[in-house]
Amino acid sequence: MSERPVSSSTGESPGAALLVVDRLRKTYPLPGRGRLTAADDVSFSVPAGGSLGIVGESGSGKTTVARMLVGLVRPDAGTVTVDGRLRPPRARGKRARLARAREMQMVFQDPYVSLDPRLTAAQCLRTTLRLHGRDERQALALLERVGLGAREAGARPRELSGG
Repeated sequence: MSERPVSSSTGESPGAALLVVDRLRKTYPLPGRGRLTAADDVSFSVPAGGSLGIVGESGSGKTTVARMLVGLVRPDAGTVTVDGRLRPPRARGKRARLARAREMQMVFQDPYVSLDPRLTAAQCLRTTLRLHGRDERQALALLERVGLGAREAGARPRELSGG
């Protein structure tokens, strides 16, 4: 997978981007067969308030890129900059890991894997807000902000769509 910088549709300069990914590369050893290139020369930027979808066929490196962004996989080359600050490949210590997690997280599509099956969507969100030192009373307003209403807030993962 090779991406070139994505220009902002808001007209902001590249320096105003919230997330800048520059020339990320990740390879894995294949015993007796060299190396597998999972991501090569991946670059893009996302402006504050913007979004970016990474699409590609199975095995094209989408998950590897996401894992490098959140720090679960160390890139062989390239940089990730968040809000003008270069993200180190690894966060050392509990405080650094929590700060990193507050900046960026992965959202998995499958609710059966991502959410506690015993809790409603609102309960899951309240727990997350509380763990990150935020006001858990914001949960319902945040759900409404992304188009989820009272029905979804009270639903358990098995009652939610996978899409």
